[in-house]
Amino acid sequence: MFKFRKIRQDLILKVGRNLKGKRCYKVLAIETSCDDTCVSILDRYSEVEAPTVLVNLKSTLNSASYGGVIPTMAHEHHQVKIGSLVQEAITAYKCTSPKENLPIDLICVTRGPGMTGSLSAGLTFAKGLSVGLNKPFIGVHHMLGHLLIPRLPTNGAKPAYPFVSLLVSGGHTILVLSTDIDKHEVLCDTLDIAIGDSLDKCGRELGFKGNMIAREMESFINSNIENVDDSVKMEKLPNPLNSSNNKSIQAFSFAPFISVVKDNMKIHQDTSEAQLRSMAIQVQESIFNHIITKIKHVIMKNPQKFLGIRSFVCSGGVSSNLRLRALLESELQEWFLDFIYPRSDLCTDNAVMIGWAGIEIYENLRLTSDYSVAPIRQWPLNELLLVPGWKKRIL
Repeated sequence: MFKFRKIRQDLILKVGRNLKGKRCYKVLAIETSCDDTCVSILDRYSEVEAPTVLVNLKSTLNSASYGGVIPTMAHEHHQVKIGSLVQEAITAYKCTSPKENLPIDLICVTRGPGMTGSLSAGLTFAKGLSVGLNKPFIGVHHMLGHLLIPRLPTNGAKPAYPFVSLLVSGGHTILVLSTDIDKHEVLCDTLDIAIGDSLDKCGRELGFKGNMIAREMESFINSNIENVDDSVKMEKLPNPLNSSNNKSIQAFSFAPFISVVKDNMKIHQDTSEAQLRSMAIQVQESIFNHIITKIKHVIMKNPQKFLGIRSFVCSGGVSSNLRLRALLESELQEWFLDFIYPRSDLCTDNAVMIGWAGIEIYENLRLTSDYSVAPIRQWPLNELLLVPGWKKRIL
C-alpha cells in the first residue's frame, strides 16, 4: 500500500511539473569564454524561490608564466577539462543526493562574446549533450550572465528594471542601461582595452606576479594598509578623455595607464615595500577615478535616461575590488539609492551566471537555441536577439 502511494505521489509531481510549464527543472551550465572551464548544476525547484546551486566547479588555465592567456592553450585546456569536469559535477551531485536521479532538463552554455576557440569547446560539448539527452539548450551571452547574476538571490525580483550596470572584467568594461531582459543600451564602452586588462598589465609593470595580477595587487595593498610610504610619486598618471574637448566622448580608455606606469618604473626601480604599496595605490586609484569621471560625464550628458532609476549594479571580475565599490557608493550616491554586487565567487567568470541567465531567457523570453548556432567573438549586448539561432521553446 505504501509503495503504491509513493508511486502515485511521484506521478502527481511529474504531471504537476509539466502543467507548470517546466518551472521545476534542473540546469547544467557551462562557461568557456576565456581560460576558465566552468560547470555548474542549478535546481529550479520552485517558481517562487531562487534556484539552488547544487554544484559549482572551475578549472583555470595557469597562464602566469606566459604573461597572459594564449588562445590555443586555452582551447586545449577546455578540451582536456570539460568532459571530466561535467562528470565530476554529476558525481558530486549524486554523492550528496544518492537516492535521487539527476534529470538534466536544460543545458546552458556561453555562446559569446569571447575567444572563438574557447567558446567552441564549450558550445560543441553542450550541443552533444543536448542531442544525446534530447534536451533543449541555450547559447547565452557572457556579459548578460554578469549583468543578471545579482538578480539570482531574489529570484529576479531585485534589481528591478530599469537599472544601470557597470560590467568590469578582464575583457570588457561597459556601462549599460537595462529596461528588460532583452533591452540593453550601452551608454559607455571602451575605446581600447578593458579595466581588468589594464590593472593586470600595470600590476605586472610594478612587479606583481600570478594568474590574477590585479587581485594580487589589491591583496598586497590591503595586507598592510598602514605601511605606506608616499615619498615616491607616480608622475603623469592620466585621466583619459577628461579634457574639455573630450568630455562629451562617452567611452572609457585604459591603455594610457600602462605606458605611464612603464615610464615611471624606469625611474623608480629600487623601492621599499611601503613605497611599492603607495605606488600600487596611486595606480589603482587613478584607474578607478577614470571610471567614476566617465560615469559622471555620461549622467550629465543624458540626465533623462537616469530619472527614476534607483539601482546600480557592478558585476564582473573587477567588481570584487572593495576600493572600487567604496568609490562608486561615495561618488554616485547622488543618483542611485541601491548598489548591488554579486557575491565574491560569482564576480569572476563562472557557470552559475550562465545557468541563471539561461533560466531568465527560458522563462521570460521563452526561447532556446537551435543546433546551427556558432560562437560569436564580438556580440554587443544591444544585439542580444538579433543574431541567428534563437527559436521559440516548446511548452
